[in-house]
Amino acid sequence: MTEERVPEQGRRAYAEFHRLVELIESMVLRPARRGWRLPLLCLVSRPGTPSPLAMLAHVFAAEERRVPHVRLDATGRDVRALLHEAYTGLVAGNFGGADRLAFRHYALADGLMQVDLTGVATNRRRRELIRQLRERMSQRAASDGQQAPPDPGGWLGVLLWFVLRVLPRVTFWLLTKGWLFGAGRRFRWFLRQQYLAPELAAGDFVAFASRLTVPSRETEDQEQIDLLLVHAFLQDLRVEYRRRPWRLKPWRRTACPAILLDGLAPGNGGYALVRLINAVRDETGRSDPLLVIANGHDVPPDGLSPTDPAVAGQLVPLDGVEGAYRAWRSGLARARRAREDNAWYLQVEVPAADLTPFRNRLSRIVPPRPPWLARPVALVALVAVVLTTFGVWQIPGQAQRWRADCEWPPSDTGGLVHTAVRDGQCIGYSDHGRQFFSRDASLLAVQRQIFDQNREVEAAWAVRRDRPRVTLVYFGSLTKPDALPGEETFAGEREELQGMAAAQRRAYLEANDDRANPYLRIVVANAGQEMRYAADVVRMLADLARDEPTVLGVVGLVESRKAVQDAIKALGDLNLPVLAPTLSADRIADASSRYLQISAPNIDEATLVHDHVTEVLKKKRIFNFYTYGNVDPDVGAREDLYVNTLRDGLRSRFGGDAYQETYWRQGVDLTPVCADRFGDGVVFFGGRYTEFGAFAARLAENCSGRVPLLIGDDSVNRYLANTAARRPAPDNLPLAYVVKGELAYCHRIISATDIERKLFLTDVRTVLSLCQSNSPIGERVGLAYDATRLHLRAVRTIAGNLSAPAGREWNPREVTPTTVYVTIRDVADPAYRGVTGLIRFDANGIAVGKRLALLCVPDIRRAFDSPSDVPREIDRHPIDPAENKLYGTPPPDRRACTSQG
Repeated sequence: MTEERVPEQGRRAYAEFHRLVELIESMVLRPARRGWRLPLLCLVSRPGTPSPLAMLAHVFAAEERRVPHVRLDATGRDVRALLHEAYTGLVAGNFGGADRLAFRHYALADGLMQVDLTGVATNRRRRELIRQLRERMSQRAASDGQQAPPDPGGWLGVLLWFVLRVLPRVTFWLLTKGWLFGAGRRFRWFLRQQYLAPELAAGDFVAFASRLTVPSRETEDQEQIDLLLVHAFLQDLRVEYRRRPWRLKPWRRTACPAILLDGLAPGNGGYALVRLINAVRDETGRSDPLLVIANGHDVPPDGLSPTDPAVAGQLVPLDGVEGAYRAWRSGLARARRAREDNAWYLQVEVPAADLTPFRNRLSRIVPPRPPWLARPVALVALVAVVLTTFGVWQIPGQAQRWRADCEWPPSDTGGLVHTAVRDGQCIGYSDHGRQFFSRDASLLAVQRQIFDQNREVEAAWAVRRDRPRVTLVYFGSLTKPDALPGEETFAGEREELQGMAAAQRRAYLEANDDRANPYLRIVVANAGQEMRYAADVVRMLADLARDEPTVLGVVGLVESRKAVQDAIKALGDLNLPVLAPTLSADRIADASSRYLQISAPNIDEATLVHDHVTEVLKKKRIFNFYTYGNVDPDVGAREDLYVNTLRDGLRSRFGGDAYQETYWRQGVDLTPVCADRFGDGVVFFGGRYTEFGAFAARLAENCSGRVPLLIGDDSVNRYLANTAARRPAPDNLPLAYVVKGELAYCHRIISATDIERKLFLTDVRTVLSLCQSNSPIGERVGLAYDATRLHLRAVRTIAGNLSAPAGREWNPREVTPTTVYVTIRDVADPAYRGVTGLIRFDANGIAVGKRLALLCVPDIRRAFDSPSDVPREIDRHPIDPAENKLYGTPPPDRRACTSQG
């Protein structure tokens, strides 16, 4: 390496390390919500390079408020020594204003370990242990030979004897039995936790405690003792950081504690400590607010060399740590259920560079000041106000609403808003700026735009009351309990709302010009992560539809899952037509006679993939790796209709001999499907987009230089729409994936001659600022635009047939959801010319012959970054000459997707 290249390499390493510091900062600066998901962050550095933990210790060493932390060296140390040093460091550390941590459970266990009863007769050991424990509690050291206190005699002597002799014994007995209300929790905890078989003590704490003393513990399982100590240590942190309205100290702790563990190596206590923390978290099923950052030269937990093939896929480069962390979080629940021995590990390779010259460039991690409500004076004032104004009974419920960003107090200032809190998420519906769903900036922006347009519609209709007024509900999944700050989690939902916003503006302009055209108000409804609370929101919408006759339909319902199908059925029971832009699971329409689907069903997608693989790629086999998102595989096998019907469709199209499949999870070796071993086959990702990034990275790692042909299902478009998710993608991994709305992409509509797409281009430019310079348009924008316009076209048709006299105020009861549903079907017979293709429905309301395309992405990282980077069409189904002529889109040049396009 030349002298000139060293600084450049150091600068690159510093830039990557700076991103790690930012990620660590987001981990330790504790968000104001329940639960922790902090990994065992294992840094793997090269021998001879300075420890990266020295840099992190500098980052944590702020001048005023500091992150509670302690740096340990594992060299030549065992688990108990390391744990005791961590305890003393965190207890004694001055971290600038934050209350010191109290380790009551660990201190009790550690104190018992120091009790030596070797010289005490066996039949007297219990009494001696009780005496020492009682003296520890009263903070008095044993004093052999001390004279008894003087006895004044009389009643005063009796009272003194009772206070000094009897009362401590009674109190201690009540505490250890758990019979003293409000106290003794730590004693009960030891008898209820799972290590060292506490049931053998038959509910007697002293009997259990005696097993930790010398010499009794020599006959016990030493690993069980270590697990107990680690569990007690973590339990203390859980208690110290558990926020309750009546406990001030946890609210003042604004940063999670960290242990910097250096010298990690096979055989020393560092490896064992990290392994035990992983085991306790898995076996107890409880997380804790401790971030462990370890450094060593081998890859834990097995102590393998970084070059060992067995660690491929486990060890991530430093520049990919953010994506690896997101993938780790998404796969944690499954790994914990599987009790994997590395479920909590996040192994990161640190570049071989000396970062010391850049030390002072790194900004310190400074915990934010505690909220003012955590200050005693403010709390007293707040309690006084709450007691006076609302009453104590309101506090717990409203605190949940505040944390979930749910409207409180309820307002009667206008608008349609109804919310509730489920699993820390605000669910319900809103058409007003006083209630938004999600903290995703882009999703909030489009909601704000829709709600502003709702107010414009209200003002316009107040002047032109002879126009129809329609309310459509967008029903989707807009919140996620564990979304990272700044993480764009809802790209697909954002695109659908953008499409509705554009259609809403078009409706506003048309209603101003023609009294048969309806004004459109949009209500945004959120059913929580993966639509889990759809049933609750449907009940709210039932009340809305009853009280508000302008509600004529529902658009959205993302992800074909059992909960969504149940919601479709419930909405059908309300006679509300549901027009789904992207749902495609086969037989999902069986749930309702009011369901309409503008996307092709999964069997058509399977046909497109089969024809492309066999006719274009000339391959015989396909291997489908499927996932179910953030749900248990057993649950997904029952309830994920999209993934399972796509599996069925591929199996039926390819046949049993040519079709293989497996559920994919992190850590699965993909070497058997590399190009040199699966030459006559194609790899297909047939799961949820949330796992695609990790899957693609694993495939690139396992098949470096031998990457097979890769095709993704249409769920992958949600991944590609998320710029942040694509940034960690591997280089030179071509991807072909299925899309449903390619006709509405910028490069298609800019040259369009049909009226609908010309209007669409104007709307997305005016309302959304898309299709201008470096601002391409996502697939779901056009699909949601079509769904909304179909509803409005039906209402316009009905209104035009009513022949109401000019100037008469619109009567919303003249149009019902049922007549809208029937008219939508009439409008689409023989076909409705949408911006995403011809839309026509079969008897079950499923799109017939709807265009599907395969797009090629030569570089996943740059997809959609500019108009020139928009993926290009390489295949299509069906090949419809009439549609091709209408839209001016000749059949594509059917070809394979390569890194050249």
